[in-house]
Amino acid sequence: MLVGLIGYGAAGKFLAKWLEENGFEIAAIYDLKGEHEKMVRSFDEFLQRKMNIVVEAASQQAVKEYAERILNAGIDLIVLSTGAFADKEFLEKIKKICKEKNRRVYLASGAIGGLDAIYSALDHVEEITLTTRKNWRQFGKKGVIFDGFASEAARKFPKNLNVSATLSVAANKDVKVRLIADDVEENVHEIHARGNFGELEIRVKNRPMVDNPRTSFLAALSVTRILRNLKEGLVI
Repeated sequence: MLVGLIGYGAAGKFLAKWLEENGFEIAAIYDLKGEHEKMVRSFDEFLQRKMNIVVEAASQQAVKEYAERILNAGIDLIVLSTGAFADKEFLEKIKKICKEKNRRVYLASGAIGGLDAIYSALDHVEEITLTTRKNWRQFGKKGVIFDGFASEAARKFPKNLNVSATLSVAANKDVKVRLIADDVEENVHEIHARGNFGELEIRVKNRPMVDNPRTSFLAALSVTRILRNLKEGLVI
């Protein structure tokens, strides 16, 4: 499988190494910094390379800038910066292109779990909340940093609350979100969902990536799950 990679930061470097070690072929890596034998500095050149799928590991801005062009070129896309889809208009535009071009966009589950159960019950979710706790040193103070909804959270904290947008897409509703700067070493995400299907509670403690404390290691690993599913045909 030929894979294109956008972004060569902490997550991008990890994914490039993982691809090379697990039988995938890197078609090209697009980033304005960093060095790799497959690196290109022009997105036009990147898009000219033959590839089966593109992995975005850069930013919400990159998703908004390049997703349409990738899909229109007949290439599927895996998105790590899912906060881009907090923009409902953009989300609907991407859904429309996917239908018209018969393409797929895979949203990485990122630093949380339970999305399969929430998506299964999306028509029956009455209330859903996300509480995220991160080390206070990132913010310079302790306490509640944000208390609102995912549509605003993912935009205001693109490096910290991408998961809120993923959760909102899965639940088909604007999730209530609290971001707390706390005395914790791990990134902690607590999800509570309730409806006529029952009740669901999930607590995930993530270790951050060594090279980027704002990115959970599990987020990068969630991309490898999608790639493994596509390669092996067994979807988990």
